[in-house]
Amino acid sequence: MDLFVALLAGMASGFLNVVAGGGTLIVFPTLVALGLSPLVANVTAAVGVFPGSLAGSWTYRKVLKEQKQLALIAVVLMPIFSIIGALLLLLLPERNFELIVPFLIGSAGILIAIQPLVYKLFPKNSYKLDYKVIIPGFIVSGIYVGYFGAGTGVVLLAIFGLAGLSNIQQANGLKNLGSGTGNAIAALLFIFSGLVVWQTAISVAIGSILGGILGGRFAQKLDASYFRIIILFVAVIASIYLFIKNS
Repeated sequence: MDLFVALLAGMASGFLNVVAGGGTLIVFPTLVALGLSPLVANVTAAVGVFPGSLAGSWTYRKVLKEQKQLALIAVVLMPIFSIIGALLLLLLPERNFELIVPFLIGSAGILIAIQPLVYKLFPKNSYKLDYKVIIPGFIVSGIYVGYFGAGTGVVLLAIFGLAGLSNIQQANGLKNLGSGTGNAIAALLFIFSGLVVWQTAISVAIGSILGGILGGRFAQKLDASYFRIIILFVAVIASIYLFIKNS
């Protein structure tokens, strides 16, 4: 039964990561509710979720061809700096993560909720991209996606808008590509950490792939505002629960 719940959480995560972002905010609390510690749940979720992000970015492959240079920078910088985030997670005391994770979840939920405001940062007309914004943004986002990751997509969207990218579909594809490749490299480190609960991770992974494919096909047709409300509600409940539990 637990594996079936993990599968459903993975499907929801993969779908939401493509449509609205914040899918980790579904998987992580679910795994904690199933009895995993916050650190083990985070590591297991990261291993399970990244295939869905990559599957979602694959559905954007035609759009990504229009921004080959930016896509290349994303798949280089995000994975490199995600290693730093992953090492911070694994090497710092577990208690540190337990204390900070309620605030990370709450902040990520707010980021997802305000995503429509982030879209207003996108210029109406394209102009030369400002790599002084993009490169530091990828560095910070890479570290964060390796450490926890929820809400990374919204941060990346804000970076693209501030940097002058006007095509939102291109930005969504780049967001999925960057967060997916960053998650993938962090997940490789987690695999060798000995902390991954494999049956759960595989269930999440299968679900996230299915959800990511579905999300990629329907993302342009769905109103994501309803999903953001759900994510915010889950984030608030999970944040309060973990804050009380870890206090």
